[in-house]
Amino acid sequence: MKKQGGLPRDPRIRYRFQQPIFDFFFQWLAGTHSNGGAELGEAMFAAARIRDGDPESWYREFTALGQRVEARAAASFRQGHLISAREGYLRSYVYYRAAPAFLNPRTDERYRQAYLKARGFFLKASQLLDVPLEIVNVPFEGKALPGYFAPVESVGPPRQTLFMIGGADTFVEDLYFYIVPMALRRGYNVLFVDLPGQGGLPWDGLYWRADMETPLQAVTDYALDHFPQIDAGRMAIYGISGGGYSVPRALTVEKRFQACVACSIILDFSKIWSPRAAALESGAFFRLLRRLQPERFAAVMNMLATYEWRWGVDSVLEAIEKTRDHVVDPARITCATLNLVAEQEYSQFSLGREWAGRCLREIQHPRKELIVTPRNEGADSHAVGTNLSLMSQLVFDWLDEVLD
Repeated sequence: MKKQGGLPRDPRIRYRFQQPIFDFFFQWLAGTHSNGGAELGEAMFAAARIRDGDPESWYREFTALGQRVEARAAASFRQGHLISAREGYLRSYVYYRAAPAFLNPRTDERYRQAYLKARGFFLKASQLLDVPLEIVNVPFEGKALPGYFAPVESVGPPRQTLFMIGGADTFVEDLYFYIVPMALRRGYNVLFVDLPGQGGLPWDGLYWRADMETPLQAVTDYALDHFPQIDAGRMAIYGISGGGYSVPRALTVEKRFQACVACSIILDFSKIWSPRAAALESGAFFRLLRRLQPERFAAVMNMLATYEWRWGVDSVLEAIEKTRDHVVDPARITCATLNLVAEQEYSQFSLGREWAGRCLREIQHPRKELIVTPRNEGADSHAVGTNLSLMSQLVFDWLDEVLD
């Protein structure tokens, strides 16, 4: 069994690229197909033109693809074909959003420009949905936490509602393609939002923090004050990736949710950082290699810079120190809890297995479960991003039983 320090980012099943983080992100992009995101033929064409491991060719090809899809969507909109326009604008978001994945958000203005362009097309698409999304801006510490409310119907009785929280790789709009259409089809409203450190909030000075219960309480207050479609007695919350820390941590204090899903639960964030990443950034040998072969390490170094930006630090070592208080006591969680873990993480990340065992022993609710999603069903990727149909089946079948 291969073991890794930190969460695995080296997919065991390759789609297109040999560079691990390139294929990791490409697999996630391809997975959005399930919810109207990437079209596989389009995405594979772009990928075939990308030089493996080269951030510039990745940016160039996904930007060009976004432009082509945008042009078709705009033509459909002008001609009154609103469903075609909506579908095209949604795909445009995915490609423009993917383009800057391996740029540095602190030093390369193209990162922010690409996201803002992507967001603009998501907003256009959101108003062409059968039931348009409602834009959310939760007041918080003099700023705003951005998000959306996706109701099953514009007017109707209160319904079961899923609050959706992403991780350190996500912008709030990404969460639509992860789960929202699947939730709506099952009769769940969805409120999805960025917490500090996520999306573009570091540009506003809101960095990732230990006490995620504080912003989540503000989000919950706002939601219950503004959306009568929410049944306060049937609320669930789901956190993926870094949200596997944020959501369980918040629920040690916030007690208004009846159910929690995490994919997967993180009890100590300082243990998530890979020692190899710290060595790559600060070790003398790797510094020499980076000077000799800068292109070889550009994508990895820009990804590390992105995570540092999200925590407001300048190195992985600083991030490790800053996250030593990012801990969760599972004995303080009192709602039904599902821990969903992809097989690769469960088999390779020994701490994750230890945390899963602690949660099963210590969470203070009789309904606490662990599900490991299998490699032989294409569900081996982080947060099960490569099989969203299976992910949603497992999550909503479980929630249906818990919230019934």
